Amino acid sequence: MNFSDKIGIQFSGWWIPRSILGLFRNHMSALKAAWMALRLIFFPPEPKPELIILDVSMFALYVLNLFTSYKLFYLENFLELKNTDACYEHSRIYPTLLEAKWIKLADEIIVETIGFAEILKKSYPSIIRQPKILYPSIDIGLWNEPGIKIQRIIPDLMDNTILFLSVGKFRRSSNFRLALDAFELLLELIDDTAVTKRFQLVIAGNCKCLEEKFYYNEMMAAAKERMCASQVTFLKQLPIIHEKTLILESAIMIHPAKNDVYSDFLLKAMSLGKPIVAANKGIASKLLVHRLSGVIIEPDPRMFAIAMKKLMMSPHLQVFLGDMAKDTFDKSYSFESFCSKINKITRKSGTSISITATSENETNPTN
Repeated sequence: MNFSDKIGIQFSGWWIPRSILGLFRNHMSALKAAWMALRLIFFPPEPKPELIILDVSMFALYVLNLFTSYKLFYLENFLELKNTDACYEHSRIYPTLLEAKWIKLADEIIVETIGFAEILKKSYPSIIRQPKILYPSIDIGLWNEPGIKIQRIIPDLMDNTILFLSVGKFRRSSNFRLALDAFELLLELIDDTAVTKRFQLVIAGNCKCLEEKFYYNEMMAAAKERMCASQVTFLKQLPIIHEKTLILESAIMIHPAKNDVYSDFLLKAMSLGKPIVAANKGIASKLLVHRLSGVIIEPDPRMFAIAMKKLMMSPHLQVFLGDMAKDTFDKSYSFESFCSKINKITRKSGTSISITATSENETNPTN
């Protein structure tokens, strides 16, 4: 299979009502997954597939294993953790006895990050097969488009502004207060107002649910109490092209999250060759090497401020860390690397599928 084939067949139960006289209200995901599996069994597409990748209810995994000889990869995306302050050191899910049995039927189990791999091992302690870690490709949609003028995002920004950027969910796990504290200390550490008055901290994310709005308002209130209030900007909507523009225009990326399981912002910053200062308690320590492709330190405001000052005083160090971060991304986390890892997994499983990266489809590798 090559992504450039642009062949997509959906076997879904989207049309099934959310409830049938209330009988299946709590089992709709399993019902839809079963319908998909039965269609693949009795009405398989042509040509007949060698490999099926599932990210639905594990009941489909059980049905397909029972009635077909397809190679089955199960993708555990931990949807129940997507809207929580998940950290891989303390989080786990509690599967049913059947789910704990069904997951063993997969030929391969794939997870998105090393954090999710740790959660999977704790949630399914009887699994012998090690999950495969496949970081998601970020070369999608508008990410390949050029950036826009920064003033379209922050209208009152001066042209000579030096940006510091922190991106994440507006939740306590993002630890944005650390970025705010570190930025305030940075302004004190650099005794040159002609320079520091050009500094601007941008904290950005998509604010959707009520909990995120509460945290956004809390951070706004905390910033207003600081002397640096006029030099802090919060953005609660972050379209892809805005995120790319902000990264391109920023001098230093700040990733203060602790024990986080998501890699999106780090990978995007790495792909654009930006220096990163990150907490050593989360996923950053798994993606970056301290003093080589990033600065990985204790989540302490003063230590963050000192690291940011050193970077600001040494443009050559900024360039070096940014170049090394991009090199790490290209070798290990790019779309080409993504395809290579899928090919290794499929070859190991005994399938003849081959996936290649093409410039035509790098804008949508999920087709």
